[in-house]
Amino acid sequence: MKKPILGLKLLMELSKQYYSISEVAAIFKVNTSKIRYWETQFPHLSPKRAGSGIRKYTPADIEKIKVLVSLIDERGLTIEGAKQALNFKGKEKNPHQNIINQLTDIRDFLQGMKADLEME
Repeated sequence: MKKPILGLKLLMELSKQYYSISEVAAIFKVNTSKIRYWETQFPHLSPKRAGSGIRKYTPADIEKIKVLVSLIDERGLTIEGAKQALNFKGKEKNPHQNIINQLTDIRDFLQGMKADLEME
């Protein structure tokens, strides 16, 4: 696994309110085209734009890009894999999994009891 590109220390040093796309690309050592492409693929990444259409990234936008860099460039996920990881982040895969686990345990217990009764 690659060494993290951007540590917490650097994020804390972000002192400006807005950053240009070239500054953000330099922080993460990626091409500006990659960041523009990610904007088309990840709707949550949408920086503000100046009247002339120039992108203005906030520290919050940079944090989102940090997550994408971690998922895609460091962990090697595809765009679709990163989308799935972001969708399931903090969510249980199946909201009923606890109930399913309990029912499975009960079934196993009852099957064990049945087997014991049949042996008698």
